[in-house]
Order: sequence, then C-alpha cells, then structure tokens
Amino acid sequence: MNQEEKPATNPIWIRGLYMLLFILIHGIAKGVAIAVSVIQFILVVINKAANQPLCKFGQGLSTYLYDITQFLVFNTEHKPFPFDDWRNAPPREESPASDQDMEYQSGQ
Repeated sequence: MNQEEKPATNPIWIRGLYMLLFILIHGIAKGVAIAVSVIQFILVVINKAANQPLCKFGQGLSTYLYDITQFLVFNTEHKPFPFDDWRNAPPREESPASDQDMEYQSGQ
C-alpha cells in the first residue's frame, strides 16, 4: 500500500462514536426529565395547575429522548440536537430506516 493512500474510514465506526455521545446525552436528559417531573408535581400541589412553560419544555425533552432512542436502535439515521434543530412538537410517525438508507451497509 502506498504511503499516500489511507484506508477509508468505515462509517459504522463513526456512527458508533455518535451513539456513544448520544448515550451520554440520553442519560443527562433523562435526569433532567425526572427533575422536571418532580418540580411539576410540586407546582401542581401548590398551585393546583400545571406550569405551562414547564409542560412545553417537558414535551420538547420527551421528544428529544424519543429522537435519541430512535437513532440508537437504528430506526433512523437522523442525528438529533445538537446536529439538528430542537423540536417541541410530539414525534411524528416515521418509517424505519431501510438497509438501503444506511451508508455503512451499502459498502460506500
């Protein structure tokens, strides 16, 4: 092999690094979701009503956790925040990624 030729990086290993990053982020986000739920419970006990900004944040956070999980279990190749915009809407129905959609399986 020529010194100037470098072996191509296998995209599955790059995806694996992204997966490690998102596993770490998922753990942190799950802790934040637990804290939000405890705070929301306390606010409902005190005020007899849910805090709407906290409800919206909770929706965005749960959607984010869903997006991370979909990426981790290979249902999508879409990388969530910080590689894309933060979504506050509930997750939309998506079809699972096909083998043809995944670069590392096509041999490219």
